[in-house]
This record gives sequence, structure tokens and C-alpha cells, in this order.
Amino acid sequence: MKIDDRVSNYMALLNGEAATPTAQAAAAPGSPAPVETPPAEVTLSPTALQLADDEARRERVDAIRQQLAEGSYNISGKDVANKILNVLKG
Repeated sequence: MKIDDRVSNYMALLNGEAATPTAQAAAAPGSPAPVETPPAEVTLSPTALQLADDEARRERVDAIRQQLAEGSYNISGKDVANKILNVLKG
């Protein structure tokens, strides 16, 4: 599997689309057909439901998703390291 296939599948998941099989898997003769599984049932906590209703948060998340899809989302390594250290410190 090529890296491009993985990236496109990941981006499809971020956009809420179903991932498509890779060209290699689809073109392989004699390969078994993929088994479709029913979607898993997800139960959201009250906090998650409350966050989902927050319009400002939803707009920020949508903006980040857009930037990720365009490849223009950048954050500094220093910010990431600081956040990790703060989480580990408790």
C-alpha cells in the first residue's frame, strides 16, 4: 500500500466519507471480496453532547479540518511539546 493511499483514506475519514479500497487491492485477481461490517454503536457522554452543541467550537473544528484537507494546517513543535508536558504534569 502506498503512502498516498493511506493519506487519502485518512482524509476521507476526516471528511466523513467511507474509505475506498486501494487500487492494488481492487485490481488483485482472485482476492476475496471485502466483508462489510455493520457500523459500531457509539454512545456519547453528556460532556461530549454538550461540546457537540457548542457552535463556536464546531466552527473552530471545521476550520481546522479545512486546513488539514488543504495541507495548510501548521502548529509549532514547541507548542506541541508544551502541551504534552502540561498534560503529563497534571
